[in-house]
Amino acid sequence: MFSWLLLVILLIAFVAIGIVFWGSVFGRGEVLPPLDPDETLRANRVAVGTGNLDAVQFELVYRGYRPEQVDDVIAHLSAELKEAQETIARLSYLKKD
Repeated sequence: MFSWLLLVILLIAFVAIGIVFWGSVFGRGEVLPPLDPDETLRANRVAVGTGNLDAVQFELVYRGYRPEQVDDVIAHLSAELKEAQETIARLSYLKKD
């Protein structure tokens, strides 16, 4: 019984030492420099304005994308949608006359 307990304790100790060693040697991964928020917002606004949605880029954070960048793109897309709907309504009104 004691040998099993000793084996489990040694196994836990070796795993803990291995994790600490692995983390100190390799670290948590490459840290990317943060993007300039003004430049990213400007580039996304230009991409949305020209209709090139493939060029929209968001900075990655711990739980997804940076919320202010996503909110800015959504606001510009909704503004363009509203403008397009107003144009369609105006043209359909003119067509009825």
